[in-house]
Amino acid sequence: MRGSSQPLFGARARRARQALARVAALALAVAATPAANADLVAKINGLRKDECATRPAASPLHVDDTAADVARELARGRKLEDALQRASYPVSTATSLHMKGTQGDDGVRRELAANYCSALGDARYSEIGVFRKGDEYWIVLASRKFVPPPLDPAATAARVLELVNAARAVARDCGEGHHFEAARPVTASPTLAEVALEHSRDMAEHRKLGHPGSDGSAPADRVTRSGYVWRGTGENVASGQQTPDAVMKSWLASPGHCENIMEPRFTEMGVAFALAPEQNPNIYWTQVFATPR
Repeated sequence: MRGSSQPLFGARARRARQALARVAALALAVAATPAANADLVAKINGLRKDECATRPAASPLHVDDTAADVARELARGRKLEDALQRASYPVSTATSLHMKGTQGDDGVRRELAANYCSALGDARYSEIGVFRKGDEYWIVLASRKFVPPPLDPAATAARVLELVNAARAVARDCGEGHHFEAARPVTASPTLAEVALEHSRDMAEHRKLGHPGSDGSAPADRVTRSGYVWRGTGENVASGQQTPDAVMKSWLASPGHCENIMEPRFTEMGVAFALAPEQNPNIYWTQVFATPR
């Protein structure tokens, strides 16, 4: 079957043409908006690199759809905090810029350079969202809050033990002039793990990294009062590292911590972490080595 068409005449034809024109104009505007915003973001990143640069220079801002949703909420009259919540942006830090009456992206660029360089050059911000309505611009600069994956204590302890024994399996230098040959692997000690957990919790509770306990105890004191009878013991502590691999990398890079890991006389180990939610640092680690008597 062949198709057929019906010609349109008079007012009906004009209305149809007007409707088509409106649809085409809307489609063109929607299609042009991302490109226009991309041009503006490129100009902002140019400012971030040149006129508004800090030392060291901040990395370029990346366009983020959720940050753009925040900007859109600002255009609806919401405060920044409310806009971030409504857009479900997991914020670490953020600021917003609002301009009206500027002529084109070049005008926006000039106003940003004149009035907002400190924000544009701030290295804390990594993402940008833009919303434009006529000659009015809402710009959000933000960085996301890092939420570390949950750590399973048993799996974490097993991974640290694996990494410790991999390190002990090869000769290494722990700082200048402290060479260690490969050593036998250590085994996990539940008692030493409890000692490590107690101290990690103590550090997290008091927000203080160090070997002395809040009760004045030294590492050896804590091992002794656990009932562990030892000939030698050592302790590593750390804070802030979010994974077992990260904390081991930190310890091996530190001569004193590295020496504990490589000490051939140690035969047992316990390790544990404790969280300090909403704090910086938000995690504390303790690693206890010992040789039983």
